Amino acid sequence: MNTIAVLPVAYLPPLPHYVAMLAHTETQWDIHEHFHKQYFYNRSIIYGANGPLKLIIPLHKRHEKTPLKEVKIKYEGNWQALHWRSLEAAYRRSPYFEYFEHELEPLYTNYQPELLIDWNRKLFETVNKLMQVEVKLSYTAEYLKTYEHADDYRSLSSPAQMELQASKEIKYQQVFQEKYGFISNLSIIDLLFCEGPHAKQLLVL
Repeated sequence: MNTIAVLPVAYLPPLPHYVAMLAHTETQWDIHEHFHKQYFYNRSIIYGANGPLKLIIPLHKRHEKTPLKEVKIKYEGNWQALHWRSLEAAYRRSPYFEYFEHELEPLYTNYQPELLIDWNRKLFETVNKLMQVEVKLSYTAEYLKTYEHADDYRSLSSPAQMELQASKEIKYQQVFQEKYGFISNLSIIDLLFCEGPHAKQLLVL
């Protein structure tokens, strides 16, 4: 195993992203990869009152070869307020929501960066702080098809590929588990609100 993990840019990443990341000493986001629809770049899956719920960030129009570093967020429609209300509805009853909401809510009310990578990084850094996880994060300098001196996890940007490659099912008590059962590989935010400071130890293989 190499010391560097190359991962896709993701909005509140799914748990397999964190498992891969915490197994390495350094993480690089591939910001030169071309944007693909239906991937985790601008979407996150949480556990809502009716089961899995997708939170999707609207984006400005792009051509098919737009690199992730150039993808811009669209703020019409007040999606940030909708996402925050969804997080509140899903996790108000969770053990740790009240401890962490003061750090997260301002991002959904007062933070509007132009680029998707800036929004994702701010959320990423905030969640890591709350989870007491230190991650050395940098960006790739160019697009490479393969890596010799890093472990390549970019396929985790695809929901289908992530389900195939997830190396560990992380079990914990979820808010609506009694209604719909346990749902694996949700956003890191689900684990954070349900497990708080214990989240990190569950992610380390």
